[in-house]
Amino acid sequence: MKPFFYIFLASILFACNSAPQQSDGPSKDSTAAVMADKAEPVAGEQCYLFVAAKDTYALKLNIIDTSVKGTAAFKNFEKDSNHGTVEGSVDGDIIRLWYNFQSEGMNSVRELYLKKEGDKLVSGTSNEASRADTAYVPDAKAVVYNGPVYIKSDCSAAPKL
Repeated sequence: MKPFFYIFLASILFACNSAPQQSDGPSKDSTAAVMADKAEPVAGEQCYLFVAAKDTYALKLNIIDTSVKGTAAFKNFEKDSNHGTVEGSVDGDIIRLWYNFQSEGMNSVRELYLKKEGDKLVSGTSNEASRADTAYVPDAKAVVYNGPVYIKSDCSAAPKL
């Protein structure tokens, strides 16, 4: 299968604590930090855009609980563009999608990873494997989040998907 674009990357954040502190139980600060790590998925329709020069990538996602469905379009200047549907799940701040798309008259499927950071989605990349018309990530723990950053946008202002 001819690759049309890479699975996206995003940065991994590291936290360090200079000195351990003793306590009889979890402090309010440590409890808040644990709760912040487990971001609640936001329900409803959400649109995100990434624009670089004359290329535009658009995502329209409908998130209900931990389930995601929607559409995606990758409009590349002077290259093959593609569009299709996405379906997947949310686990904390990670969105895992299966992108089913048409390009050059052929149907293909690609696994995508995105990390939610406020009103942005950061693309993840990793090594890929493929089977038939499907490209997938064999090791989800190897995904790095530092790829294109999608900015949340008004769905009425987003390009038609």
